Amino acid sequence: MKIIHKYNCAGVCLYLSVLFLIMISGLTSTAWGDSSMCLSCHGDKSLTKTDSRGNKISLFVSEEEFKKSVHGSIACSDCHTQILDDSHAQKKGKKVDRKVDCGSCHEESEKIYQTSVHRLKAEISCKECHGYHYVTPLSNPKSATYRTNLVQTCGACHGEESKQFAESVHGVGLSRGRPNHPTCTTCHGTHGIKPRSDPDSAVHERKIAITTCPQCHAAEQITREYRFTTKPVKSYYDSFHGLSYRGGDTFSANCASCHGVHDIRPSSDPKSMIHKDNLQKTCGACHPKASLNFARGKIHTLPDIKGGDFGEKVVGWVRVTYIFLIVSVIGGMIFFNFTDWLRKTIDRKP
Repeated sequence: MKIIHKYNCAGVCLYLSVLFLIMISGLTSTAWGDSSMCLSCHGDKSLTKTDSRGNKISLFVSEEEFKKSVHGSIACSDCHTQILDDSHAQKKGKKVDRKVDCGSCHEESEKIYQTSVHRLKAEISCKECHGYHYVTPLSNPKSATYRTNLVQTCGACHGEESKQFAESVHGVGLSRGRPNHPTCTTCHGTHGIKPRSDPDSAVHERKIAITTCPQCHAAEQITREYRFTTKPVKSYYDSFHGLSYRGGDTFSANCASCHGVHDIRPSSDPKSMIHKDNLQKTCGACHPKASLNFARGKIHTLPDIKGGDFGEKVVGWVRVTYIFLIVSVIGGMIFFNFTDWLRKTIDRKP
């Protein structure tokens, strides 16, 4: 009897162990079990629906492509949390909410996005930029938010700006695979894009010449890599425009006033705002009476006695002479007055 009882206990333990393993296995496969259930319908390429405007929309989801995405390891129900039944039936006369709350996982990005112009003005959601089911990492060249693809992604809404940028010196360099060339997000930001009128916007008129453009054009590494000088930034700050701008005058010309915004081109390009044939018009935007001679002078120059340009050397020597005269004249006056005071003080002694 003891032997039989022993075997019965062993059998019960074995049964419970197997049952436990089955339960664990079921729990670990629940996520993809849910996706498999969804894909049993959405895996059909012919599955479509008609929206309120009468447009036919595909509801097909490729399981293979979805598994390759950054969300490939999670279940459909992890994002589509409001769809509670298999048939998406109406509940109490209301349709099931199919909206996906990306902020439930991406809390920080969602918090920043809530303050952006896309959220407040246009109500553009995450999927418009990142895509739907096949979201790929930012580092993936196929990603909609990859550097070289942003022109097309943003261009879906900002068509004219995208076209202008693609033909600009920045856009051409970006299309050639140069990693440090700016793209849309370099100037405008990512999730927290704000309107130009907002003082916190990266393209606000008070920030363009202080932080936005100098982040590249005053950066030693970038200027050294692409072999252009930081002189334009330094010379602008020393100019009347720059001094007035830094003093708080928003009507003073900044980088965009002369070079343009999305359509920035090299000075050799006849379409460039700073081409020699267009300078009178460019300057005339602020100086209506500007003549042809008004814009003939060199703009971005720094006084430098060792400069490569003759004009810079002349201005450099004038500056040195001017400083010498100031020091000698004022210094001479101070010395004269000091010695005069000293003599009179000595003469007063009994």
